[in-house]
Amino acid sequence: MRLQLTLLLAVAVVAPRPVAADDKVDATTTWYQEARRGNLGGLTVVHPQVDFGVGDEVSFEAGWSADAVTGATAAVYAVDAVSSATKFSDLRNEGHASLGFAGRRSQLAVTGSVGAERDYLSITAGGSGSIDLPGKNTNVALSYTHNFDQVCDRDNAMLGPLERRPLTGLDPCNKNYILGKDTPGMTVWRDVAIDTAQGTITQNLSPTMNLQVGLWGQIVDGFQSNPYRRVRVGQIDAQEHSPGTRARGALSARLNRYLIPVHAALHLSARLYSDTWGVNSAAVETDWSQYLGSDLLFRLRARIYQQTAATFFKDAFFYETESTAGEYFTGDRELAPVRNILVGGKFTVLTVAEDKKVWGVFEKVQFNLKGDVIFLDELPADDPDANAAGTGDQFLTSGQLIDAFVVQAGVLLNF
Repeated sequence: MRLQLTLLLAVAVVAPRPVAADDKVDATTTWYQEARRGNLGGLTVVHPQVDFGVGDEVSFEAGWSADAVTGATAAVYAVDAVSSATKFSDLRNEGHASLGFAGRRSQLAVTGSVGAERDYLSITAGGSGSIDLPGKNTNVALSYTHNFDQVCDRDNAMLGPLERRPLTGLDPCNKNYILGKDTPGMTVWRDVAIDTAQGTITQNLSPTMNLQVGLWGQIVDGFQSNPYRRVRVGQIDAQEHSPGTRARGALSARLNRYLIPVHAALHLSARLYSDTWGVNSAAVETDWSQYLGSDLLFRLRARIYQQTAATFFKDAFFYETESTAGEYFTGDRELAPVRNILVGGKFTVLTVAEDKKVWGVFEKVQFNLKGDVIFLDELPADDPDANAAGTGDQFLTSGQLIDAFVVQAGVLLNF
């Protein structure tokens, strides 16, 4: 499982708060648990992360994160997918660093990261900059990142799409330092280049309200199929086959309003997304941040998301009975029509040094505890009345009220 990039930037609430110290240590651990239907069991992801930063006008930040994933997946995307499952586990490590320069009204940063797991390598390089326009009521920010990624795949040589076979998990995906090393006749490493750009404008509308509008774009070029996933097309179980190029874009907006009488803040956001594979989506979210004195903050949020299917995605029944919708075919649920609802909350305890430092060392100590529950609903991609096998729900639902939840605990130390 690979975590998707978020398309919205976090916007600071326009509310009175202490000035943070420049040096920091931030440690969090996130636990994601999802239930799967039938014999597939569940999916568990544990994500620890540690970041530190030093400096003011010139700053340096670095960090490490990992994804420990265990679970089971259907052996093949087919009508009877839940009749068998393939268990898997994976560990991904990533290190990242950035060098920043801050002026009176502008900031500039260069960033880089290296991530590795058994069958995927990622090297990124990028930069970002922002500037406050005269009056400091408007901020303009731009960022760009390029990924030099590689993914391990079965060496299918010159076989056609319906003849290709997937990795089994036992195939040798050897690494040569940070570069993949082919094993002729068994595995090959395929390149994936990703260019991502984003621009935002943040405008103070009043002393207690601001608005941010963002435009995000990405072009992915290279191998984008899941090398392990099989799709039953007719009576053939072939490795899924996705296009080699994908262009994606999103437009987002976020409004923050601080409500002085109740010492709280209201956040409203929306996002529209579209790509060249035919996936279109919309998401709306509302958040309420309630300050309890000067040391406690409680936040509630709710989010609704829905997307359409990729043009080449079909319910499993129609792959088996009608073949593919052209050259490409996939069983990726992220390319299926889905709807999900997220409800959650976050509790923050903040201690700021006044007469003396916190614990004799820190300018600020912040503890965070966050939890979300997720309700997932897979929708039919094709005419449900013509589907003798049902709606094509090979992934979800578990039959439980809550399909997934996320728990996160963290501490932020400023000194």
